[in-house]
Amino acid sequence: MNEDVQKNKGFAILAYLSWLLLIPLFCAKDSKFARFHVGQGITLAIFWACWWVIEIIVGAVTGWIPVLGQIIGVLAALPNLFFLAFAIVGIINAANGEEKPLPIFGKITIIKI
Repeated sequence: MNEDVQKNKGFAILAYLSWLLLIPLFCAKDSKFARFHVGQGITLAIFWACWWVIEIIVGAVTGWIPVLGQIIGVLAALPNLFFLAFAIVGIINAANGEEKPLPIFGKITIIKI
């Protein structure tokens, strides 16, 4: 493993922990390895935040119907497990020193880092 990977693994892992991705974004900006994982983390965070907005809107619309609101609430929460799984995959890749894109949307570049 090269020096960049060894030195910046911790920063790369932080890139998948929600708003903590700001730490490697500013503290490891010269690391190609950390920048890759920050890019993946930003993509994950944006998709996850969009889902939260959809979840809130759906919950507000269906919340006044007790049974329907509960069923849709449970179903709407399931994608959060997938986002959590993607974050875990990213953390494992970073910890192993690998630059693998996340499943499904990892090849999407929203922000060039």
